[in-house]
Amino acid sequence: MRTRKGFSLVEVVLSLFVALALITILLTASATLRTSRNSNLHVIATQIATRQIENLRNTAYGSLPAGTTPFSDANLTKLPNSTATQTFSDYGTNIKQVTLQVGWQEGGVSKNIKIDTLIYKNGI
Repeated sequence: MRTRKGFSLVEVVLSLFVALALITILLTASATLRTSRNSNLHVIATQIATRQIENLRNTAYGSLPAGTTPFSDANLTKLPNSTATQTFSDYGTNIKQVTLQVGWQEGGVSKNIKIDTLIYKNGI
């Protein structure tokens, strides 16, 4: 009786099926991690801007700067190549509009969040 060397068609098909399943799982996991990291960076940037809004609301109206100025936050180091600016403009009598922008680089692509708020001379 002759013995054949090699794999049967069933073994080859099953091996391909297992390999494709593993590749699919790997690609799905990598996409999930990338999306999760993106989401975390957006949350950090939003927290930075929100914290700065609260700081500005606790600042005397007369001492708010004019124009565009950078601001700093300890969490900016958590964002790759981060920048943070605040822009003040008159919105009306005794009201200033503040635009906060926090930016960072993600995979060579610039990303940013922008939050606008109004600050009234006599408080909220």
